Amino acid sequence: PRTQSPDGKWFGFNQEELAKKRGTYLNPVHFRAQYYNDPNDVDNSPIQRSLFQYYNPAFLVGKGGSWFYNRERLNVVAAVDFAFSVKKNADSTSIVVIGVDGLFNYYILEIDRFKTDKISDYYQHILKLYERWGFRKLRAEVSVAQAVIVKDLKDNYIRKNGLSLAIEEFRPSRWQGSKEERIMSTLEPKYANHQIWHYQSGNTQILEEELIYTNPAHDDVKDALASAVDFA
Repeated sequence: PRTQSPDGKWFGFNQEELAKKRGTYLNPVHFRAQYYNDPNDVDNSPIQRSLFQYYNPAFLVGKGGSWFYNRERLNVVAAVDFAFSVKKNADSTSIVVIGVDGLFNYYILEIDRFKTDKISDYYQHILKLYERWGFRKLRAEVSVAQAVIVKDLKDNYIRKNGLSLAIEEFRPSRWQGSKEERIMSTLEPKYANHQIWHYQSGNTQILEEELIYTNPAHDDVKDALASAVDFA
């Protein structure tokens, strides 16, 4: 707030002037970009930080090849968002593993995020998660380049090593909207209904920043999460 120091000088924001300037912007994001150097209007984000809730890993138990949370059995699936560029500013490849119980609570079990352009590296990351969580289905959104990656994984790695893992190739259609529209239409109602649960470590902070920011630097983790939730 605007205050006067003992020497008579004024410091701080004049709220009336600030309100007048804010009123000249039809889009609040433009105001924040101009005055705060931040293109993200977190106050008007459809997914607020207050919607994030965290489960207690002590209640997560693996038994007989299945996973349970608080004695409720989980159906475990995974989704991958492939990125085949290792440039510094490019998106990373993200794999999200989730478990959903009979009450439609979605528990984020693990988020793996990395950069590579080698098929063998993709396979090793998938294998590590597969052995830990035991999922039998993995969804992969495919474009032309990504389809080549998936085919190579199926033919030269998964089948040859005898993994009981099916990769579903997902090709979004135009009527499903833009990428951001598809992500938010899947995740926003689930968060609003308090159905999604995070864990407090690893790449969770990256996911949460992608969710609350209007223009995040990257969106690979929330894209993989939306795909996994939709798949489940």
